[in-house]
Amino acid sequence: MVFGTVNRAVLVGAGVIGAALLGVIAWQAYENSQQRDDIDARNTTIGTLNEQNRTLRQQRDRAQATMALQALQFNRANQISEETRRVRQQSGIRAEQVRRDVHTGISAHTCSRQLLPAADADRLLHYVTELRDDALHPDTRRVDRPNTAIAPTRRLTWGQAVEWIPLLLGDIESCNADKAALRRIDKDKANETAQAH
Repeated sequence: MVFGTVNRAVLVGAGVIGAALLGVIAWQAYENSQQRDDIDARNTTIGTLNEQNRTLRQQRDRAQATMALQALQFNRANQISEETRRVRQQSGIRAEQVRRDVHTGISAHTCSRQLLPAADADRLLHYVTELRDDALHPDTRRVDRPNTAIAPTRRLTWGQAVEWIPLLLGDIESCNADKAALRRIDKDKANETAQAH
């Protein structure tokens, strides 16, 4: 019986040790499963963050490209505006010089001091006033627009009328330079936009 009791004690001890080992193995398996789940969750989070990071970098790169293109376009427009300003200034100086030359050339002639017919002078001055009003106030329906019908008449000589021609041609040259600059800006902008895409 002593042998049976010892066997039983050994069997019970082995059973307890076996149960403890099974518990340790089960606990270890559970821990490994939890760690795998945590690793999978972290990998999923890392993948999501990497995708978001990639998307944000693409958006940043597109925004930087857009801003660079806009800066280039602004710079180009400023350069063209400066060129146009110089052309306008030069055409004004040239027109004034031509006007002086015309004045010098025609002032010796008696016909340059003769007055234009009053109706023609009034019509010419009225037309100039309308052009000036339209240039200063594009809204032609303005209520406070000056009444050119009651504007005092001014008599012009033939010489004064002829002297206006170089000034008007200088203004036309300035307007043409402005229009050419606008076309150039639009063309450059279209080319740069096409190249960006």
